[in-house]
Amino acid sequence: MSRFFDKFINSLRSLFSLKEEEFRLPLDESNKLIHPMGSVKKIAHTFRTRSTQDGRISTPPPLSEVYPLDDESDALLAIAKAVRDKAYANYSGFQVGAALVAASGQMYLGVNIENAAYPAGICAERSAFCAAISAGEREFTAIAIMGSDENEPCYPCGICRQFMSEFCPPEFPVILADGVHSLGGLMPCAFSLEDKT
Repeated sequence: MSRFFDKFINSLRSLFSLKEEEFRLPLDESNKLIHPMGSVKKIAHTFRTRSTQDGRISTPPPLSEVYPLDDESDALLAIAKAVRDKAYANYSGFQVGAALVAASGQMYLGVNIENAAYPAGICAERSAFCAAISAGEREFTAIAIMGSDENEPCYPCGICRQFMSEFCPPEFPVILADGVHSLGGLMPCAFSLEDKT
């Protein structure tokens, strides 16, 4: 397990051109993440919904289009997968992890937390957003979501889609196991008030 995390961290460092002291996942002695919520260090990123091979968007892409995963998306999915083990899913057994990147470059992690009174639980996506918003963030560039089956996409529920649409535009990238979706493609008719001030 230790070799896996060493290899994973080294790949992240090379991917983002970070020195060892600049990026380190908060792991305990058994290589499990210590703090599933809160900031994890600034990372360099260019997350966006892509319409061309080199990442530039020439014309707005159709919101329903799903883009293939690239190295950055894979790295964020790997972090969502790593934090997933912290989920409290005692009733469903379905663990979910989310890794949210703010426009500031700060990363926030979240997991699903279930409750005996089912409506009192919270999904991983909202858990990550709550941590970020509590830290003062208001603009976001991407979120990756990983469920119990890493080969199947873990689509956000309707409440999470509406929650994200409060803070993110329709082109906001939602990274799942099957590719990079746009929030507008997942939630085409989000409820909105004209004046959010």
